[in-house]
Parts: sequence; C-alpha cells; structure tokens
Amino acid sequence: MSDRVATPKHVNPIFALLTTLLVAPLAALHAAGPVAEPVTIVAFGDSTTAVRGSTKVYASVLQEELRNVQVINAGVSGNTTEMARKRFEQDVLRHQPLVAIIQFGINDAAMDVWKTPPATEPRVSLERYEANLRHFVQTLKSKNSRVVLMTSNPLRWTPKLKEMYGKPPYQPENVDGFNAPLAPYCEAALRVAREEGAELLDIQQAFVEHAQRRGVPVDSLLSDGMHPNDDGHRIEADLLRERILALAKAHGLAITEGPLWKASGEFVKIHPVCTDITHDSPNPTVLGCGLARMKDGAVMAVYSTPTGYYSTPGTTWIAGRVTRDGGKTWSPESVIARHPDCQPSHPSVLVTRDGEIHAFYLGFKKWKWQGVNPTDEAQSDMWTTRSSDNGATWSEPQMIFKGYTGASNGAIETRDGHLIVPYSHYVNDPGRLVNQASVSTDDGKTWSLSNDIDIGGAGDHEGALEPCVIELKDGRVWMLIRTSRKFFWESFSIDGGRTWSAAKATTIDANSSPGHLTRLADGRIALVWNREQTKRTELHLALSADEGKTWTPSLNVARGTPGGATYPFAIEIDPGELWIGYHNVPKGWNFPRARHLRLSVSSFMENVGR
Repeated sequence: MSDRVATPKHVNPIFALLTTLLVAPLAALHAAGPVAEPVTIVAFGDSTTAVRGSTKVYASVLQEELRNVQVINAGVSGNTTEMARKRFEQDVLRHQPLVAIIQFGINDAAMDVWKTPPATEPRVSLERYEANLRHFVQTLKSKNSRVVLMTSNPLRWTPKLKEMYGKPPYQPENVDGFNAPLAPYCEAALRVAREEGAELLDIQQAFVEHAQRRGVPVDSLLSDGMHPNDDGHRIEADLLRERILALAKAHGLAITEGPLWKASGEFVKIHPVCTDITHDSPNPTVLGCGLARMKDGAVMAVYSTPTGYYSTPGTTWIAGRVTRDGGKTWSPESVIARHPDCQPSHPSVLVTRDGEIHAFYLGFKKWKWQGVNPTDEAQSDMWTTRSSDNGATWSEPQMIFKGYTGASNGAIETRDGHLIVPYSHYVNDPGRLVNQASVSTDDGKTWSLSNDIDIGGAGDHEGALEPCVIELKDGRVWMLIRTSRKFFWESFSIDGGRTWSAAKATTIDANSSPGHLTRLADGRIALVWNREQTKRTELHLALSADEGKTWTPSLNVARGTPGGATYPFAIEIDPGELWIGYHNVPKGWNFPRARHLRLSVSSFMENVGR
C-alpha cells in the first residue's frame, strides 16, 4: 500500500494539501508507538546518598544526565542497614524500581567511642551488615530489579572528627585511621556483590585513584571528612551513569544518555546548549572575563596576567585578545596597561556608542587589616584607560578612585551619555564594604564620585559588595548589590549615577558573589549569578521581561568542581546570542582562570520551558 494520501480528482487541491499536512504527522506519531514509561531508579542509602544542603548529590546528577528515568532519592541521614531494613518495603520496593542503587556502611561500621562509657563494638556487626545487604539484593533481584551495590566512600580525619573519634580502635595518628574500621565492611559489600550477582562500584578505590590522578588528597573530595562534596558526588555519578547505561543496553531498559555537559578546561563543565569559547592563554593566571563588541564587529576579551594579586609590583599587566570568528580563535595577546608600583588586575571593559573602548581595573597594592578595621596600608585603587582606534593604542591610565576596592564588575553608558563604574570599597569603624560609583559626563575625561551606599555590617567581606548596574527603561539606573545575606540588595539612581537611594533587599536569592546584568536587543534583561542554594559551584542565567520585577526559571550554564564558576560578565554580541565570561578558581584567587561560553537566547528558553 502506498504511503501517500490518495487525492480523488474531484477533491479541492487546497483541501487535499491540508489533509496531507494534517494526516502525515498523525501517521508518523502512530508509527512511532507509545512513549516509553520512565524507568524508576531508587538510590537507597544513608547521608552520603541523601539530599544534603547545596551539594549536588549523585541522584540529582543522574536525573539530569539520563533520559527517560525517574530517580528517587531514598537516602536517610544516620541510617544503618538495620534501620534501612525497616523502611525497605516503603522506600524501595513500593516503587518497583528497575534499577536499585545501594550504599551503606559508614554508620554500620561506626564505633561510638565518644559515648560514656565508650562503645566497644560497631553499631551493626559485620555479620549482620552482610546479612542485611544480602537481603536487599536477593529481594530486589527476585522482583526483577537490577542492583548496583556501592562501597562507602573513604573517610578522613578532621579536627572535629578526631576530637570525637580519636581513640582506639581508631588510629588518630594515621591519615587513614578514621577509615580503618570501615574497610572490612567494604570488603563485605564486595563479597555480597560477587556472590549474589549484583553490579559493583568500589567507591573507596575510585576516590583514592581519582585523588592520585589529580595530585590532591582524598580530603578534597569530602566536605567534612565523611560526606562527599560536589566533586566526590560527581565521581560517583559518572561511574553510575556508565554502569546504568550498560545495564540498559544489556537488558533492554528504555534509558538513554541525555545531552552531555561539555568540558571547559580541567575543572568546569558547561550546559549542552553552550559552546566553550575560552581563549587559550598559556599563562597560569587569567583574572578578568570582560567582553566587548568593538565597532568593527570583533569581540575583545580583557584580563590581567600572568600571575595574581600577590605577585611582585610591575610583573602583571592588563591584556586583551580579539576574536573575529565567534570565539573559535583569538588573536595574540596585546598589552593594554602596565604599572611599575602595583599589580594591575581584574579588569572589565565597555564600548561606548561612539566606538571608544574603556577598560577599568584595579591597581592592587596591599590588603591589610588590624582587628576590626582595614589599615591605611590597604590599597587597591580603581583605574581606567581608553582606546579610540579599536585597541591599537591606549590612553595614559587615569585613577578614578583612591582607596581599597576588590573588583571591577562592569560599567555602563546611559542614554544621556553618562559613564557609570560601580564598585565597593572599605570604610572603618567598623570595617566593612560600602558601594559607590565613579561617574563621567565627558566621555571619560573627568570623573566624580557618588554618595556611598551603606547597608551596615562589620568585617572583611561584609556590607555592600561588588555591585553591577543597568539602565532601566524609565531612565533610572538599577544597582544590584552582592551581600552575605542570602539575597541581592538594590539601590536606584534618578540622576545618572550621581546619587543613590538607600539600599533594600530584593527577592533574588544569591550566594555572597557578584552578579551581572545586561540588556538584550528584544528589551529583556539577562542576569547571570550564583544562587544561594548552589553557592559558587553553579552559574545560573535568568531573563526578565518586566525590568527585574519577575524572572524566568534559571538555567545552570556552568559548574566547576573544584573552584566553582563565579564572578560573571554577560553581553549580547548579536541579537539573540549571549556571551558569558566567568572564573574558575581551583587553587585560590591568586591562580584564577577566566573562562567564556556562548549560547542562544532561544536555546535558553527551550530549556527553561518558556
């Protein structure tokens, strides 16, 4: 039989065409068959499995990175296998999982030597632990579940743990001494998996091997000596994803691999819809992720290099590189500014409507506090330089703020031509940070200072920090302010940045990290920032169509473990195409690495469901 829709001669051709267009998709849908039901995966374990604050636990990673699955996290903090046996029916079997992940042992093996009198036996004997594991595996297999049994992650001493458990049979003098009583329980898990025909993942060994490959201690994979951090859960998630996909292929389970996050350097992964455009600087430090679209259409990245803040004065410089092919290749590095008496660092960049390029950066000299206040020796001034010939030459650097500021977080040009550079700086009694802006009304030739925006607080990194600004459609300038109070605060200027209103809290949840705002060609505002829940590990993007009153759901565009993805800069290079710069800091802020990505606004909207 022909696949074509028959068209009798007496039928109107237009009606026939409409019939074809309507029937063909329905036929294709019918041919495709029913959509497969999601495969249920249950993760059954203790606190190393359970949801844990902002940590990205392996169960949530699997939900994101596997398609056609429902991952149920049945981890309960403090559970031994004996406790878990009582909830096995309700928390696991009731869901009829096709795949079950089991990880217990830390609580079973624990000996509460901190009690009075001290415990002399594990909470659950080795024999009973092994019997419980066999019960779980045998029962699940009898119900046609595939079982993945994992050993517990290794344990390491912390001062708190050593204070509690630093007695025999634990070995406080041995780096592996907290882990020693757990070893027989891991061996029992290996034995059960082998004898009962379950899949096995030796997480103890995987952590040790990963740490050796990276040249870091096992401690760096744990948040507190006991629980895996984001990096540790990523190890487990990668191993589980590979094993579950192999099981799906072998047993005909309708599980497929979702779009893989892409590597950006050694420690960062970016969302599948993003493209990595990080320039390939050979230097160990690249601080500054600002981007600017020049008048000839090329894009310039500005940064400081080759070392960090605490290098010898005169050995760092502000540099620029240019791409003309969407970030695929970058020009050789050019020097924008040098200073013999400080470390110029952490620049941002702005191109004004007349095509002039303005770079803003720190002239870092010294950070020094005494008690509750910064000293007079603490100095990190704000400087600027500009170019009228597309970056070929630059003006003599000009100081626009004298004092101590910690970051240049972008600048804007308002509709009436004001240049506004926002920043925070230290004040005394008590020591804290307040916000301010330097403003120029003559294309950067001269600068004036605004009033301070002070929200109180006391201590280094307290108060109002590292703001960003954007001009609203009604002519006001909106300042979004980093705080340590779990939300951004805001202030407004109605006179082009000269004066600012008293700051108030917003409803935008935020980690104590700066955000960045940019205006899209379609009128919406884009915000890139670190949310409170995920701290600096994840960088999020959201859009607002009502001048920042409400926002779309956010999309995690980059995640870094270790070192996070933070201190962003966003710019729309062409209508509908966002470029985002950010920093990964795996070895501390003296060795940061700026990274860049691009994505389309349409792909963002598809992924947030709007």
